[in-house]
Amino acid sequence: DDEKKDDTDAVPVLVKTSDGILHKISDSAKLVQLTCPEDYQGLPDVLHLPHVTEASLLHALRVRYSRDDIYTSAGPILVSVNPYKEITIKGKSLYS
Repeated sequence: DDEKKDDTDAVPVLVKTSDGILHKISDSAKLVQLTCPEDYQGLPDVLHLPHVTEASLLHALRVRYSRDDIYTSAGPILVSVNPYKEITIKGKSLYS
């Protein structure tokens, strides 16, 4: 019965990200506000985020992806986001 109560108490909300895309969040209680400058910069190692949450991690990956920084560290773990395009750094292909 508690599970049904939790589902019925959920209030959906639309969130607009800095890139202008709208996202539907099924429960507004799950939103975590980004509060520190580091949350907005897309740090190369997400373990250095002041508040490591699902939202801050996904935001960091999105910011880095938009800059073509497809590799992000999570401590000793390397997270790679496939850009589905060729990336060049200083005029050279990243894949050569």
